[in-house]
Amino acid sequence: MSYPTLWTIGFIALFTGYLMLAGANYGVGSTLLVTARTDRERRTVLGGLGPFLLGNEAWLLVSVGILVGTLPGLKTQLLVGAAPFALTALSGALVLTSAVMLRSRHPDLAVRRRWDVAICVAGIAAAFGWGGFLTAVAGGLDIDGEGHVTGSGASLSPVSLLGGLAAVALFAAHGAAFTAARTTGESAARAARITGPLGAAGGALAAVTVLAGLAGGHFDGDALRRPWIAVFLMAAAGVALFAAHRRMSGGSPWQSFAATATAVGLLPVAVFAAKYPYLVTPSDSGTAATAVQDLAADSTSLALITWTAGPVLLLVIAVQIRMWWLFRTTEERAAAPAFH
Repeated sequence: MSYPTLWTIGFIALFTGYLMLAGANYGVGSTLLVTARTDRERRTVLGGLGPFLLGNEAWLLVSVGILVGTLPGLKTQLLVGAAPFALTALSGALVLTSAVMLRSRHPDLAVRRRWDVAICVAGIAAAFGWGGFLTAVAGGLDIDGEGHVTGSGASLSPVSLLGGLAAVALFAAHGAAFTAARTTGESAARAARITGPLGAAGGALAAVTVLAGLAGGHFDGDALRRPWIAVFLMAAAGVALFAAHRRMSGGSPWQSFAATATAVGLLPVAVFAAKYPYLVTPSDSGTAATAVQDLAADSTSLALITWTAGPVLLLVIAVQIRMWWLFRTTEERAAAPAFH
């Protein structure tokens, strides 16, 4: 396996892991005003998220760092070509993280409630941004024949906006499952009740997005080389959402959370697997796309990164797994940092 192929797979895996983990941050935030009604309940819900908050967001830094270091040409195409959605997602992630850490530092209840609204809006913005980003990338961006970005207007299609709405519902279901697993009492009960409906709404919106994209030419033959892979994986995500509802109804919120995480993780895999090796394609069907191997750094740099950053990356993954294991039940919630 060549270095460009290795790090393309690595980037896709890391970005997928980021959405699966940090998607819980955004889902908890977007549903906070529904699952938690009082200030105490909101502290409890955010306390359940506390130990994971920054660790989940670290995956974004790692995945973007890998993208910049190993696939610089792809980085420009993705982040500039789909800039409106990328900026929306990144802004939402930044505001949510800051708001969670600041909301309880002020003694005034009214101020804390404003922070709660900010957390909710930021969670929705982050989810919408990443959903629109993936949908825009699945179609075509403003790229010329030499692989240079010429704008970002092509990313703002109706199908991409619809994909953003689907992601809001899917991430909300993911966050609700997390809240049900990490809290007790009324907050957990409310979260459990909305997980199924939110998952159903997200699955329906995702299906409409796929059908609209196929019917309207957003996902034409040049954009998706293997559309059957995308359809199959999206169907698998629907099955995972149904499983999440069944496991939540059966009183197994952690299993439900694992199912919603699977559904969220299948989204980027569906997009990039269906497009490989042309992860970004031009919106103009007459313009040739550039293979990801031609967007990678030189072989010397890739070899150096592989043998230096590779072991560190494995260590980061091991630490994340250990952290999730330590805080896997509601009883450990009391050990959460007191910044929420």
